[in-house]
Amino acid sequence: MLPEMREALRRLLYEHGQIDRAAIDIAFEAPTREWIDALTRPTLNFFLFDTQENTDLRQTNVQRQPDRPDNKAERRLPPRRMDLSYMVSAFTSKSEDADALLWSALATLMRYAHLPADVLPVAPDSQAPAFAARVVKRAGDGHGPGMLDLWGSLGARPHPAVCYVVTAPLDLGVAIVEPLALETAVSYRVIDASGAGGTRGGDVAESGAPRTVAGVVRGPGGAPLAGATVTIEAGGAGRDITDKQGRYALHGILAREIALRVAHGDCQHRLVTVTVGAFAPDIALDPRPRDQAGGTDGDTDRGDDPAARDAG
Repeated sequence: MLPEMREALRRLLYEHGQIDRAAIDIAFEAPTREWIDALTRPTLNFFLFDTQENTDLRQTNVQRQPDRPDNKAERRLPPRRMDLSYMVSAFTSKSEDADALLWSALATLMRYAHLPADVLPVAPDSQAPAFAARVVKRAGDGHGPGMLDLWGSLGARPHPAVCYVVTAPLDLGVAIVEPLALETAVSYRVIDASGAGGTRGGDVAESGAPRTVAGVVRGPGGAPLAGATVTIEAGGAGRDITDKQGRYALHGILAREIALRVAHGDCQHRLVTVTVGAFAPDIALDPRPRDQAGGTDGDTDRGDDPAARDAG
């Protein structure tokens, strides 16, 4: 950004000011005595003597960027705002010519509170902060050393000069990239006056979009049953194990109706038919008979049949 700022300031003075490109040079050198003595043409010099962050303009909230083509969302930390302090001075063979050159440059610099878009080193961005610019009263007021100190450190005789500050954005390149949420499934319980209840499957997807079937498995006596395996019967595509509250959830279902096989080591297996998106009743398992060595499948129930709900 710093090299590009040089070209931006040249264009500001040559294209928007009263500075003749053919007659006057614009330089960005430290105006030491040796450098001044070597000049052969009238020169307007911008000496960058101080660079520091403008903490009053610091922002820490991340900003959402335009959508990416890979279905991911990107958020970026806003750029920091850096104050670039220039000592602007003019050098000619005659002091009155130097004064006139500095005065003309000062009129151009003070005309714009922000650098014009056509001189910026980068294309204007609606989300990017503007390049603020101003002439401050004197160097030393929060913008590095004072003018006399600057000339003294450079080993040169003091010349008329002004302090010009450009506030430029510095992109730290801090980005957070996350996948977009393209599907949301919502489950909730419906409780009647008797205290019995079921779980409503997440029928929130549009027609033809993947859906979610969710519910609760209960053991003998009606208590939630943890560790039960719930599997989609057709090809076994989709499987979940109930948690401590007996809950299960199967995602990415495209069919309108599926058969669920529910199994637990202490209970008889059960096969239940469920309409996807319809009311999903609690699934109750019966205890395994004492003399039964292996699990047996129970009768096929329909999850949307009132009798199935009474059985649960």
